[in-house]
Order: sequence, then structure tokens, then C-alpha cells
Amino acid sequence: MNEISSGSKEINIKHLLEKYGLENHPIIGGVISGKQLGKVFVDNRLYTKFAVVYAIHEMIYLIGEEPYLNIEDWFLVQILPIACEYREEDINIETYPVKTKLDIQKLFPNLPIKQGKRVSFVFSKEIYSNNRKEIVVPDRYSIERIKMETFYKDTDALMKHEILKFWHSVESFVMEGLGVAAFYENKLIGTCISVYQHNEVSEIGINTYDTSHRGKGIATAMATLFIEECLKSNITPRWTTELFRKDSISIARKLGFINEEIYPSYYFFLHEVKKPN
Repeated sequence: MNEISSGSKEINIKHLLEKYGLENHPIIGGVISGKQLGKVFVDNRLYTKFAVVYAIHEMIYLIGEEPYLNIEDWFLVQILPIACEYREEDINIETYPVKTKLDIQKLFPNLPIKQGKRVSFVFSKEIYSNNRKEIVVPDRYSIERIKMETFYKDTDALMKHEILKFWHSVESFVMEGLGVAAFYENKLIGTCISVYQHNEVSEIGINTYDTSHRGKGIATAMATLFIEECLKSNITPRWTTELFRKDSISIARKLGFINEEIYPSYYFFLHEVKKPN
């Protein structure tokens, strides 16, 4: 597998993305464009039949049919050190096509891979508009769009740390991404940001940093304002999550996300992997 620099004109996998309906996938596109953190590997620079897109802190995408190489050995030598460098605790894998001919257990016979399920949604502007309610937060709470001056209020640098998991800098995020921050008495307690963004499609990532503030509607309020900002900028919000995250799924349903599609994903924990000598 050959590594191609993100944003490089050498990356020639448009045919693969079109084949599997991934042209507007914000995470894959964000990495390939070089806007967000990640790595791209291809089996052939001239005409790629199999590609690996590693979105740091998010997902590894295996795109294409059966790879020609021993991908497990390559994975341990090339991907594992990158994951360790970024202090990943686990690795998540999706395959495209979803109903793939790839047999994950055969591809990675010696890795402790487990299967999970994820759910993706399609945003309906019509349903959102019809069901939209006024954004209300409890007393002593506030939410606002993230701008450069917002970072001065983030005295613990939680927001900066979250953004730099995915973006090269806070400046590039403010210029090209979208984000909403929630405060309790001027202390940052949550964010809703575009973790990846490409072709006017934004992948939503929500975090409440202090669990004592959950259950008060703050996440829903942040997501609502985030969607409002997306609509102002002609950006389509995208929502995907693990199937076991019932709260996240509930918020998505309330905010106009429909056409739930459940599909398999795979994961393993780095501390369970036997490192190569």
C-alpha cells in the first residue's frame, strides 16, 4: 500500500468513491482533501482498486474489494504506530461496500476484532422546519456559535483539545468549520462541532464534558443551534452514531434526521493487540 499525502492531486480514487456512493462523505472527503487530520493509502497510484482512509480519532475506512496484500501485517506496521502516536485507545473500521465481500475475520485473523453496529441518518429540512421549537436553555446556561473570541472563555482548553482531534488548527476550524459551545456560568460544559466537513456536508460531533449537566436539554439545544448555523451557510448536517447510544439517536430523531440505516462496523482495543517485534 502506498501512502498519499492528504490534499495531493495524486489521490485518484474518485471512481471508487462514485462506485460506492461516497462522493459527499464528509469524513472521507475531509481527509482526502487535507482539510482534516488523516491518512490515505492506495494499492495503486495510477488506478486504485482498494484504498484505506484513516480519519484520526474517528474511523478507518476500507474501500473496495479484496486487497491483494496481507493487510494485517501492513496494518500492524503502518497503521498501529500512527494510532499510538495520536494516543488512540481503540480502532474503528467500516467497509465499503457495506454489504462487502471482505471477510474481516479472514483479513485480520490475529487481531481481537469485535463487531458493532452503527446507525446513519439523512437530514430532512422540511421535517426539521415543521417540528422546530424555540431554543430554550435553563437559567445560568448559555449557548453560542464558536468564534475566535470564544476560545478566550475556554479557560481549560477543552474546546481547543476537541477541535484539534480532527482539524489542523483552531483557525482553520473557525474559517471552514462550524461549532456551538455551551456554558454554565461562563464555564464551558459542552460543544457541538463539525468534526469533519466536505462538499457542504458536515459530520456532527457532540460532547458534554461534565456529566452533571446532562439530562437538561443542553445537547439538544446545541444541536438545534448547530443546525440553524448549517442552514444559514447552506450546509447539510450529517448524523451517525453507534446503535447503543440511545440518547444520541433520540436527539437525531427529534431534529429532523430520518431514514435510519443500521450497518455493521468493527473495532478493537489497542491494549489487546500484540505489537510486532
